[in-house]
Amino acid sequence: MLSLRFYGGHYEIGGTKLLLGTDEGAVFLDFGKSFETEGRFFEEPWNPPFHIPSLLSVGALPGLPGLYRTDAAAPPVNGIIISHAHQDHGGCVPFVAPGIPVYVGADTRNLMEIRTETGQSKWSTDDGHVDWRRFRTGDEVSVEGSDIRFRPIHVDHSVPASYGFIVEAAGKRIGYTGDIRMHGRRSQMTADFLAALREKPLDVLICEGTRLHPPSGDDDDDLRQRMEGIYRDRMGEAAPEVVRKDCDREEDVERELTRVIASSEGLVLVEVSPIDLDRMYTVWRAASAAGRTLVIPAKQAYMLEEGAKRTSIQDLVPPAETILFMAQRKKDKRTLSAGEPEDAESMAFYKWEKALAEKWEGAGSAVLWGLDGRAELRENGRKYVICAPQVVYILPELCYRASPCKIDFILSKSEPFNEEMVFSFDKLLNWLAFFGCHRYYQVHVSGHASPADLRRIIEEANPTTLVPVHTKHPEMFQGWHDRLLIPSRTAGEPLVVG
Repeated sequence: MLSLRFYGGHYEIGGTKLLLGTDEGAVFLDFGKSFETEGRFFEEPWNPPFHIPSLLSVGALPGLPGLYRTDAAAPPVNGIIISHAHQDHGGCVPFVAPGIPVYVGADTRNLMEIRTETGQSKWSTDDGHVDWRRFRTGDEVSVEGSDIRFRPIHVDHSVPASYGFIVEAAGKRIGYTGDIRMHGRRSQMTADFLAALREKPLDVLICEGTRLHPPSGDDDDDLRQRMEGIYRDRMGEAAPEVVRKDCDREEDVERELTRVIASSEGLVLVEVSPIDLDRMYTVWRAASAAGRTLVIPAKQAYMLEEGAKRTSIQDLVPPAETILFMAQRKKDKRTLSAGEPEDAESMAFYKWEKALAEKWEGAGSAVLWGLDGRAELRENGRKYVICAPQVVYILPELCYRASPCKIDFILSKSEPFNEEMVFSFDKLLNWLAFFGCHRYYQVHVSGHASPADLRRIIEEANPTTLVPVHTKHPEMFQGWHDRLLIPSRTAGEPLVVG
């Protein structure tokens, strides 16, 4: 018998924790953070969960004895399979017990490691005890101690090294899309996955549905829009307007970015998702086409530098053709020299930042340090494009001890989709107004398949049974397949598929 138990990713986008079980074993397909559930109870950094029991108590983790590093009971699963490096698919892996193998793509793991190296070590990111088992596209992998085998196949998504899977278990052939799209730079990868799905009859397809919404709208989206409206009303005429540039493919994003950047008379700031390396590449190409140099903060620069060395990912921004942006730091009061002002700048950076800056300068590339670097951006803004995950952290530095300079802002990622993100975006709008930016641009295309492409994926896969995941509206799959199995809203309730 084959069963599926949803501990996340059902009636929510992200937080995917899908337990696939047979009479002889069980594996989790992804083990991601549920930002929605955690956000209802905790807030980083002011009120974070104290430890794993905090997350268990509010239902942000499955209450399965032996699953976590704090529990000495026998593990309840034979392994965990991770589809890609986004936190909502692998962010809870650091919590698992050492004896549970975690199967992950080689470059997926490399991206995870690189991201962790630029953050502070803490209990929620410590994964040194994890039994990592790396795979590559096309490998045939047997999950030890079970009758479960899987074949990973690369797919296109908004982070490189993303995978879909063909799983064989209990005599059934199961496809799992992970997060997938058909309109990015790597669309051929998704085509490869679809071709593999068609090789033999498919019993079950577990398919993501991020972009499926009812015609009447979504209650959470309506709440977010009302919140945004309240904030804009409060700002009045100072509230910057949004100009949306419609894009269907990544090539459209590059074209529209190039147009906006080329028409700007000031410094351009582009906000992207933290590890959307494909979008960073698109921004770099657009900046170059518009005759400008890309400026990137240290964390993103480190990911590019190390990604080029430690992964086989293609089409990364070449570090030598960028400028490194080092964040402003203030000296600790105890290190102030006699006569120095209280706001004296410090050159005390983290070790990885210092090493990165030395590499940049050693290669003949420019590094923007402190107030002098900010002055260069203000005075010669038409030469540069800043690409960063959170522009709101950069704008205060640009006007410290100086008047605001002329800027244009481009949002090249999804708009806020929960209350916490709306709060943060309100601060950004106020900063834009402060800089005299009366309108900004949204130039973006999703990392997820459109409804039309989802339907095409389902038709080409032609499964006996369809199971939705990673969607707030699984009912929107109705009419697309004769045998649709929608999971219960109750976490862990079994869905028997054969």
